[in-house]
Amino acid sequence: MPITSYASYRPTTEEFVVNWGLANGELGANPILLAGDYDSAEFVADRTTLLATIDLVTTRAADSRTASANRDRAKYALLTRGKQFRGEVQGQITDKDYLRELTTVPPLSADYDKFSQPLRAMARLWARINANLVQLQMSNPLILAGGYTLAQFQTDLDALAGLYEALEVSEGLLGQTRALRDNQAKAIHQRMFQYRKLAPARLPKNSPALAHLPRLSPGKGTLPPPVVVTGAWDQQIGTARLTWAASTAPDLLKLQLRGCPGATFKASNEEIVADLPAGATHWEGDWALSVPGSIASFKVYVMTTTGNENGGKAVKIVRPET
Repeated sequence: MPITSYASYRPTTEEFVVNWGLANGELGANPILLAGDYDSAEFVADRTTLLATIDLVTTRAADSRTASANRDRAKYALLTRGKQFRGEVQGQITDKDYLRELTTVPPLSADYDKFSQPLRAMARLWARINANLVQLQMSNPLILAGGYTLAQFQTDLDALAGLYEALEVSEGLLGQTRALRDNQAKAIHQRMFQYRKLAPARLPKNSPALAHLPRLSPGKGTLPPPVVVTGAWDQQIGTARLTWAASTAPDLLKLQLRGCPGATFKASNEEIVADLPAGATHWEGDWALSVPGSIASFKVYVMTTTGNENGGKAVKIVRPET
């Protein structure tokens, strides 16, 4: 099976382990050693390490998406309260001095400073209103829908900083683990390349191991045709919906949906979202889109029984804020 993604390292390296063992069995007292006397046992150990790192990337990517969703849910809740506050002030207060202090609600995509500053200005105005009820001819402190108070607003604003910090830590760990995975994959790929060069030089032409020498890259003309995917957020069903025509690829095994949080699809950052049957023509879901204003990018990969795959072009989905 050729190397087409990080997921393919698992079956491909297993094929090399098996083939290397078969070759060494044929060669007896003169097993295949690669550059630096690197042997099959070292390859097995490096494979185990790489696969563990690949799994750790998956875990930390999920952790990062959770941290991002937690932050964005908190931001969205604060925006909702900010809009309610503006409505209360504009509906109850006529004093232009107070109305001039009323800031606009920031966009969900704003960074921490640009997001929190106008909301903190609202909190200061809220406190000023509550301190001057008689002047404003108000009977009670300003309270939003559901009994939401200024103290709760300030608490939620303070908690937002911690959610940003948690996301920064999570993204940092994910970046470090991806870099480690990339280095380990590059090293083991080089060992597989060396093995493919050395095995034919050591084994006889009628060797069973040589007859089943694993591939590292897809054969020429073996990539399946990609499917053309379109998609958008469907407000009626409350999820993203992707559609495409049925794949016509020969030796079709399945389709696989992969995604990246955000507007850019990068193969080294992709995550498996769902395995789909070969005849699938659509997918619905809210992966990385759990909060209004979220953005995610997707590809549908056509995967064949020969281990080849093709993802075509990515589709960006934006969940509307309202």
